[in-house]
Amino acid sequence: MVSTFHGLELGKRGLMASQANIATTGHNIANAGTKGYSRQQVNTVTSPPLDVWTNGDANPSQLGSGVLVESITRVRDRFLDQQYRDSAGTLAKWQTQQTALSRIETVVNEPSDTGLNSAMDAVWSAQQDLALNPDSQPARAVVKERAQAFVETAQAMDRSLSSLKTDLQSQTVATVQEANDYLKQIAALNDSIRRTGKNANDLQDQRDLAVDSLSKLVSVQVKEQTDGTYSVSLLQKEGAPVLLVSGTETVSTLTTDSEPANGKLTGLAQSIATVEKYHSQLHETVKGFAEANGMSAENGSAGTNLFAGNQADFTIAGLTVNEDSGQYALPTDTDTATEKVKSGYQTLVSELGAETQAAGRFVSSFDATLNATENRRQSVTGVSLDEEMANLVKYQHAYSAAARIVSTADEMLDTLINRMAR
Repeated sequence: MVSTFHGLELGKRGLMASQANIATTGHNIANAGTKGYSRQQVNTVTSPPLDVWTNGDANPSQLGSGVLVESITRVRDRFLDQQYRDSAGTLAKWQTQQTALSRIETVVNEPSDTGLNSAMDAVWSAQQDLALNPDSQPARAVVKERAQAFVETAQAMDRSLSSLKTDLQSQTVATVQEANDYLKQIAALNDSIRRTGKNANDLQDQRDLAVDSLSKLVSVQVKEQTDGTYSVSLLQKEGAPVLLVSGTETVSTLTTDSEPANGKLTGLAQSIATVEKYHSQLHETVKGFAEANGMSAENGSAGTNLFAGNQADFTIAGLTVNEDSGQYALPTDTDTATEKVKSGYQTLVSELGAETQAAGRFVSSFDATLNATENRRQSVTGVSLDEEMANLVKYQHAYSAAARIVSTADEMLDTLINRMAR
């Protein structure tokens, strides 16, 4: 038979397991609002049984010896983590593009009374009035005034698009730096986790939060190694993944030339290309309108041409209105040429509107996908206060029951030691 002290040991193990459960539950409750926190749970196993020989048995029976705390681990779903990160990267890409397209729309400002289309209409209307009265100096002055307004509108748009491109390039540099900082942070946390042990739960939460933030900037693939560290690879538009972090080392870093499949960095690259496309189309529109309405070489002889500019190497910034409005003569076939230019510009405006709407639809769609994925992930890894409070009551009762086992064993020993001698 087992010793009477067995009851004390069994009760003690029950008390220790209940204490661990109560402490972990308290930790969960305290961090219910902590960003990136994963619910923790105590994993218990039965302690090795004792062999008990009874009369007439050829083999011993086994008597349970209680419970042992095996580990305290986080509750995570790696599949949902990767799904969340993929969705976050895709959403960030489209959000970046939507923002850039909206800013381009603000620059273009169509339809409006102050946009380039209205400025072209105003020049054309003034020319029609001049055609009806070619000798009218006031009519010529109006043409010149409207032409100057067209130039100023075009140059303001030109400066705004150039400024937008510069801003996007600056954001690209900052995003690359931010992403590389996250890579260093992940490598440092890998080192701390490896030294602390695989179940360094709070450090692992910090690392997963860093990976979540990184995935919004560039698309990444994460693999957990046998020593508990992460290897992080860049998922590219084309080609095999590029290893960025392996264990405690940052193997390679990101640059402004990196081409991730998704993420803010991809959105910035595509936004820069979009700005360049519409800037180029604006350039062709302004040049075409100036040529259709008469453009002489810069510093050339004034006279019959309304505009002056470098035709061989045209820039919107270099476009001016000829000073001698008194010598201005209407170009031939201006209506057809102007309508062709305006039609091209209206196509630009339509394409811009369609692209902006499409980006908005993608943002709405992927935002819904991300929220659904996050809700599923939180249902697994998040802290439910109702559930934790129920667990707390359960573990309190378990602790009381284990204490009762110890009390019973104490009474048995008291009977054995103090009362049987009487």
